[in-house]
Amino acid sequence: MEETPSMSGRAPGADDDGSGSVTILEALRLLLASDYKPLKPVEFQWYAGEEAGLLGSQAIAKQYKADGRVVAGMLQLDMTMYPTKSNPDIGILTDYTDSALTSLLRTLVPVYTTLKSKDFRCGYGCSDHASWNRAGYPAAMPFESSNMRENNKIHTVNDSLDTVNYDHGLQIAKLAVGFVVEMSHP
Repeated sequence: MEETPSMSGRAPGADDDGSGSVTILEALRLLLASDYKPLKPVEFQWYAGEEAGLLGSQAIAKQYKADGRVVAGMLQLDMTMYPTKSNPDIGILTDYTDSALTSLLRTLVPVYTTLKSKDFRCGYGCSDHASWNRAGYPAAMPFESSNMRENNKIHTVNDSLDTVNYDHGLQIAKLAVGFVVEMSHP
């Protein structure tokens, strides 16, 4: 599968990647509102330079590796609110990911969401999970659908708020909360 062409001109980024950022914030909000107390450290991170070559995540993952930091698992949320219209699901990325963590993610989908999951491959290091995977850390990535090419509006002026599905994003936020809960206990 080819990479998405580089963007030129105005691209509001509602789905790519405003939706991922909002979904991360919603997962954090839900955890804080429930007064959840993890037994292991949990970090929420946002990266710059993903479209230019995973620059931010690559720098942080390399630094964590150089510092000898232990990371139990990394969950990447990139594009979460443009589901396949005919059969909404959560895509589970299977390349540049950790197989055990990906398996865990598959088991969490029916527990924490009302959606089904379906595996798919990106074919290249298509998001920041790949930086962590390359640095030797377990990474997993749920995606807004199992059809990576469903949203033809990304990187264009049409990637606007009227195209996103907040209910679908909420399902992925619930999955992220489940991931945090399951991973932050011994």
